[in-house]
Amino acid sequence: MATAAARLLSALTGAQREKIGFDFADEAQRRDWSFLPVPERLGLQLGELDDGQRKLAHELIVAGTSMPGYAKVVSVMAMEHVLRALTMATRPDVARRLFDPGRYSLKVFGAPGDAGAWGWQLTGHHVSLNYTVADGRYVSPTPTLLGSQPSSFGTLAPLADDEELGYRFVNSLDDAQRKAAVIHHRPPPDLATRIVPRIGDVERPDPVFAPEPGYVIDDAERDILSYVRNGPKGVPGHALTAGQLGELEALVAAFAGRLPDDVAAAQLRLTGDAGLENLWFAWAGDTAPGGRHYFRVQGPVLLIEHDNTQDNGRHIHSAWRNPVDDFGDDVLGAHLRREHGLPS
Repeated sequence: MATAAARLLSALTGAQREKIGFDFADEAQRRDWSFLPVPERLGLQLGELDDGQRKLAHELIVAGTSMPGYAKVVSVMAMEHVLRALTMATRPDVARRLFDPGRYSLKVFGAPGDAGAWGWQLTGHHVSLNYTVADGRYVSPTPTLLGSQPSSFGTLAPLADDEELGYRFVNSLDDAQRKAAVIHHRPPPDLATRIVPRIGDVERPDPVFAPEPGYVIDDAERDILSYVRNGPKGVPGHALTAGQLGELEALVAAFAGRLPDDVAAAQLRLTGDAGLENLWFAWAGDTAPGGRHYFRVQGPVLLIEHDNTQDNGRHIHSAWRNPVDDFGDDVLGAHLRREHGLPS
């Protein structure tokens, strides 16, 4: 990643480097990982690059993803063409301003390859990739999010395999397990943890997703669907059979598989060290394909959230987070203790 980032920076003009470059200590920018289609976004947009520069930008994205992960990223970007075409008839101004693959933005924090810490980010509508590198070898790849609107169109369905794994798992449970796993008959309008820069001890989903004002949950439902760090909801790993626990591990591995093999393996080791029996699986909404639904896999160092709630189950958000290491909080703390003698 350091090599790819350095090659991209060396190919940019001075003005472009001003746009892409941020101080690593700029916490506000490092933790701004919004995947909403906002009118303005800081950083260097892909649409501002020439062909050679754009190739180098994609080489950086490739360095931060597996080949299946990269295919998902570019498929999500391609879906922006579909969304713009679908929206043009009713909201042409919105379609032109917001839904454009050229609007995805890159930021680089610090100097690539710095012996201390550096990082980079790609954000845009339904894509948020965030990497923090410490000591040249420790990588925090979260939060990472991919989404799709619509969830599929023709042969394009960027997150269909992730969704299928969730359906397959919840419907593989026996009656008692499914009763524990399904925490509510209605899903949250969006991710329970929303786009917070740090996951707190308790996170409640928003009552409504602004573009779809007709789907609302009340405060009691927000409590039921909330993320509670020390009080996970759903069915626990220790209540699963060995085979079922293997299936849950495979689901987690599929999400980690968006990352390069070595980075994914490191993330899976963290989850394994924390104990697969300490994972919890929760579901909300319809368990039959086609309706609004949400699932969550929660553990000490893992949070997967997948919702397909909006537009009656045709608008996906799918996130991987680490409650203790998003944006490198844990690896940076370890670096400071090792290199600077700071107390834990």
